[in-house]
Amino acid sequence: MADPALPWAHPAAEADVAQAEPEQEPATTQDDKSKFLTLDTAGIAIGGRIEVKWQVEPDEGEAYYRWWGASIVGPSDQQDAERPAAPVYELLYDAHDDFEQERGHVVLITEHTLRQLDQTEELTWRREGDTWDDDGDEDGGSDDAEEEEANGERLLTMDDLKQLGEQGLEGRSLEEVEQEALQSLEPNKRIAVAAGFRDFADNLMSFLHERVSAEGNGVVTADHVKSFTEAMLKKQRTR
Repeated sequence: MADPALPWAHPAAEADVAQAEPEQEPATTQDDKSKFLTLDTAGIAIGGRIEVKWQVEPDEGEAYYRWWGASIVGPSDQQDAERPAAPVYELLYDAHDDFEQERGHVVLITEHTLRQLDQTEELTWRREGDTWDDDGDEDGGSDDAEEEEANGERLLTMDDLKQLGEQGLEGRSLEEVEQEALQSLEPNKRIAVAAGFRDFADNLMSFLHERVSAEGNGVVTADHVKSFTEAMLKKQRTR
């Protein structure tokens, strides 16, 4: 038995791509149905990579959004009835987990919007590697409850890390965790380790506080972590 098809799979057989890309400039009228992009105007070449945002509904668990990678195969022989002048392009979506590769035929409407011919709703897209994301409230929560997600996992902001540091572990304070870890050490080693532990904790909390105050979004990046680690290593070497 074949692997399950992607949720957007179309039952009709796919035709081979046989015609050249139409030389069509994007329309300039105010009619939304007349607006579209070509690969040239979108800055993408045949064989290029994009990501399309899909809502995945697994058999078990809650639905989630995923940026699905796809390759641009080339011009399609299909036509969009809503935009007959628009060039249609064939995509080859990546296989992922239980989903096999799947083809789709799309019209690029704007820099981040496309229409797939077998779908009723327009979809969001971006170039592969781009970090852009739409700001829509997809789970229906309030602005205060919004959480950034990547592949279904929640991203921690600097505020989150700061709160975790202040709350301690399993209801214990940082001092209690420190004392428990030091009990098995010899007195002279205990003093040295305690001093180093407190120095690291103080520097970490100071670093997080400075970043939260200086940057409005309060997000910890890889560069921030690298900068903090290098500063601590440099401090150790100068002692």
